[in-house]
Amino acid sequence: MTTTTRLDQAQVAVLASLVPGGILDVESIARSARLTMWRTRNAVSELSSRGLIVGRQRGGRGTWEITDRGRRTLSTRGRYYR
Repeated sequence: MTTTTRLDQAQVAVLASLVPGGILDVESIARSARLTMWRTRNAVSELSSRGLIVGRQRGGRGTWEITDRGRRTLSTRGRYYR
């Protein structure tokens, strides 16, 4: 069974900030997406659990990168993911 869930505005903003190919930490994502740290952390957590972004360790800091699945989701204007 496939479920379809709508992405919220914060999740779309996080994906959009990562789409140019950047590998960003949460603070940089928050600045780029113009979100609070709280909303950014929640969006990152949700997107990560759905496989739309992936975490990396760089210089002792956690960074995030968009996945191919995340790019496809964003190309549907962030409306839905499967």
